[in-house]
Amino acid sequence: MEEPVAHFAPTLQTPRVDTHLLKFSQAGVVLLTALAFVLQQPWLVAVAAVILVISAAAPAVGPFRLLYRWVALPLRLLRPRIAEDDPAPHRFAQGVGAVFLVAATVTLFALPTLPAIGWTLDLIVFALATLNLTVGFCAGCFVYFQLGRLGWAPRVRYDGGFRWRGA
Repeated sequence: MEEPVAHFAPTLQTPRVDTHLLKFSQAGVVLLTALAFVLQQPWLVAVAAVILVISAAAPAVGPFRLLYRWVALPLRLLRPRIAEDDPAPHRFAQGVGAVFLVAATVTLFALPTLPAIGWTLDLIVFALATLNLTVGFCAGCFVYFQLGRLGWAPRVRYDGGFRWRGA
């Protein structure tokens, strides 16, 4: 009797993300941007900007990821929750947040007579991170998806495109 021959079709690996890591990062951004505004401390905006720049450019060494991996997980404060999702839109959203916070930092330090511009940029990041954290709507991911539909960014790497999951 012959062994059945398995037919392997070339498949792409389904991309995955840890949704608890995403929420942990969003909470960190919300905390830093809120504290910066409430305490009127531009250096906290700079810290948040650096964290987001690192996270968007080199996700493996992002400060929130390292804190999550080496503190939150070992202390069992959170458990990984892996979901099928493309990480690219989330990195894009972090990159957009980084651009806003870098602009806020530059404005707050270079134009101390016009602090409203810097704090407005800080509060935009705060509001969008809060929206994502509480409701589950990632504005940056939505923009990425729309840019992909127009051919200006890579399309998302899973079937169905943009899906709002809610809280």
